[in-house]
Amino acid sequence: MLKIRQAQMDTLESIAIRAFEDRTYEHLQKYFPGHCHLLGEKQMRRVIQQGWEKSKSYGFTGESCVRMYIEFMCLLGGGFDTDPLLTWAAEILNEPPAADQVARGDRFHARAWEYIEQIVPDYRDPDGTPNTTRFAAELKQLRTAPDDALGPHNLGAFDHALQARLRQVFPAKCQYVGTERVQLLVRAAIGSGARHGITGTRGITLIATLMFVLGSGLERDPLLPWIAATLNDRTIRAPAKRVDKLYLQALGILRRWWDFAHRART
Repeated sequence: MLKIRQAQMDTLESIAIRAFEDRTYEHLQKYFPGHCHLLGEKQMRRVIQQGWEKSKSYGFTGESCVRMYIEFMCLLGGGFDTDPLLTWAAEILNEPPAADQVARGDRFHARAWEYIEQIVPDYRDPDGTPNTTRFAAELKQLRTAPDDALGPHNLGAFDHALQARLRQVFPAKCQYVGTERVQLLVRAAIGSGARHGITGTRGITLIATLMFVLGSGLERDPLLPWIAATLNDRTIRAPAKRVDKLYLQALGILRRWWDFAHRART
C-alpha cells in the first residue's frame, strides 16, 4: 500500500495553496487592477492569504466562496466582518457553519451589492461619473483644523459635531446605515486613536473619516499597510506629527489612485 508521509502531505498542501493564490491573484488583476497596481503582488498575496484564513473561520471552504470573501475585502475593507457600519455582514457570516455555504454566500453577495448601490451616490457626480471631490476636500480641511485635547468636558460636543460632519460629506451612506451605527464608528475611531496615543480632535476626525471611507479595520487591514505602519511608527514620538504623516499619506494614496483610474479610463 502506498503511504504518504506528513512531509509529502505538507508539500502537496503548499502546492495547492500556491495554485489557489495564483488563480486568485490573476482574478484580482483583472477585476481589481487598481489595488494590484498600488499594493503590488507581494502585498496582494497577503490579502489573499488573510482572506482565505478569515473566510474559513466563517465556514467558507469552497474556492468560489473564499474568492468572493476576498473580493468584498477589496470592496468593503479588509475588516468588513467586524465593521460597526456593516452589522448585516456579521449576521450573515456568523450563521451556523452547518448552513449551506453557497446559499449563505449568495445571500451575502446580494446584501453587499444592495449596500454598495445605496452608498455609491456619495462617490459619483449626478451623471454617474466617479468623483471623490468631497472626500479630498474633507481631508484638506483637516490640515488646518483645531486639535483640541479630547476629554469628558468636550466629548459630547465633539461626537455630535463629527457625526454632523460625516452626514454632510457622505449623506447617502449615513442615511443608509443609520445614526446608531455612525455613533458606533465614531466611538471606534476614538478607541483606535487612544491605542496609538492620538487623543486630539484633529487626529480622531482623520481616523474616523478614513474608517468611514476605507473600513473600520484599517489598523490591521492588509489592503492599507501604510496606515498600520504610520500608527505604529514609534520613531515619531509626537502624536500630532503621526497624524500629519497619516494625513499626507492618505492624500498621496488618493492621488495615485486617481492617476491610475484616469489612465485606465483613457
